[in-house]
Amino acid sequence: MDKVAELKSKEIYEILFPSIGFFLPLLEEKRAEITSTPKKTFKYGEAERHKLDIYYPSEAPSTGKTPIIFFIYGGGFAAGDRSQPPPADLGYGNLANYFSRKGFITIIPDYRLMPDVSFPGPMEDVKSAVKWILENDHALRNGNINDPDTDGIFLMGHSAGGVNVATILLYPGLVEREILSKIKGAVIISAVYNFDPQTAPTTAPDVLDKFWGGYEEFQKKSPYALLKNASEEAVGKLPKILMVESENDPDSFITVGTQWQELLDEKTKEKHEKVIAKGHNHISITWALSTGQGEEWAEKVTEWLKGI
Repeated sequence: MDKVAELKSKEIYEILFPSIGFFLPLLEEKRAEITSTPKKTFKYGEAERHKLDIYYPSEAPSTGKTPIIFFIYGGGFAAGDRSQPPPADLGYGNLANYFSRKGFITIIPDYRLMPDVSFPGPMEDVKSAVKWILENDHALRNGNINDPDTDGIFLMGHSAGGVNVATILLYPGLVEREILSKIKGAVIISAVYNFDPQTAPTTAPDVLDKFWGGYEEFQKKSPYALLKNASEEAVGKLPKILMVESENDPDSFITVGTQWQELLDEKTKEKHEKVIAKGHNHISITWALSTGQGEEWAEKVTEWLKGI
């Protein structure tokens, strides 16, 4: 974490490779532990990218069912994979290992990316992955993990993955009510809640145009717009929501995160907690898990998940 602190920039494309590079040797030291987490791969749809990995805890809980987390990675809707090539092949597996060791069945789906898809394609894919799991819960059983909690699923998304999660919860008609009713809680990490070309340029121009359909369309479909326009009934059916933010996220992300949190509090008439990942930037927050460094934010998230 000391090396992460030495980075002066907060801009994603300037810190991306240096941040990952800092954690690769730390993850390599934990390779045996990370790769020992039981994992199975399944296909949940027809497209090549319609695949998901399920990571299983080694032990079932002493009481109750085994909780389930879907983790949706980011990448600006143009990049990202649940499995990456060496030397970064422990990426996301490190996160799954962390939460599996905390007792969660952890699921990481791939979803379609630009240029093959535009809004709301990735969100439809994540919905399909959740639906597949609900219809094929035998896939959640492994060893002594025999009682998965499919009535209380958690969604967790980082960056563009956080947009996926917020959209699934709020976009009218996207997700069937019987699926939404199974979502117990959502953890949204450093998401692109909104965009303003002057004060909060959170989205690259090509993504704004090719994925969202331009600025005017984004203003209708963004997580901020969806929440602002959500009916009282829709807001009342939202699951518990926890926001997470890296201390050194880009300023534009912090701006839109504050806006969304304030709107969420206003619409729900409840105060929502935000966990600040101290010392982290937009990239380091997920890569630190399973290294023994910078995991405090995830400890707080785990406590929240187990407390609702």
